[in-house]
Amino acid sequence: MNRPILVAAAILCGATAAARPVKIEHDSSALEFSYAWPSEAAAIPALDRKFRADLEKAYRQALASGRDDQKLYQAQQREGAQDFYSMTWTTAGETSRLLSLKNELSTFTGGAHPNTGYDALIWDRKLNRPTSMDALLGGAGKLSAVTRPTYCKALDEERVKRREGEKLDLPEFNACPKYSDLAIGPLDSNADGRFDAIDFVASPYLAGPYVEGEYEVRVPVTSKLIAALKPEFRSSFEAQRQ
Repeated sequence: MNRPILVAAAILCGATAAARPVKIEHDSSALEFSYAWPSEAAAIPALDRKFRADLEKAYRQALASGRDDQKLYQAQQREGAQDFYSMTWTTAGETSRLLSLKNELSTFTGGAHPNTGYDALIWDRKLNRPTSMDALLGGAGKLSAVTRPTYCKALDEERVKRREGEKLDLPEFNACPKYSDLAIGPLDSNADGRFDAIDFVASPYLAGPYVEGEYEVRVPVTSKLIAALKPEFRSSFEAQRQ
């Protein structure tokens, strides 16, 4: 009865094993550049092509910016200063249907400090294209409807810990961020082939000041969330005890 699933899993494992992680680096006096993605992504031709196209565009833009910044560094007598761009994609989990990836982008373009941002990508193997949690649930705003109170409460609890109970005067650093501003993707924390949490990452400045760094909150998958998923995706998730 489970033979099609097992066969699909075997094919998936074989494809992943045949692929290797990819890391492309370019280093010059103007720019230190790297772009990497895992074997799970490299094993999917369309996704591998997407990342290669993305890195070429990113490299062209970062190099042009780096060359311009060199003029400023020279005027400021900042000997040896150079821009950098580092994009790293990692696997957050996968099932026979879905691959969940997250990334960290670190850049420096001459400011007071480097900047770091986060994003997520869900790849639908059957449709061979990116998707989103809202799409898995059947429409815009569906994820918020089943997770937002839990997420916002958990975020506030983490803020209290980091700030040791102190309340910041800036309203934007106390508000619950819009989901559209967050990196959101499913997570398989025990690597059993099913997603058990939804990972929400707010980049620095989004949920708090730069010194507080990013805010990562993991909301456990519930039976309510699974029931809200489109039927074809429910087997990719597992409910957690509350």
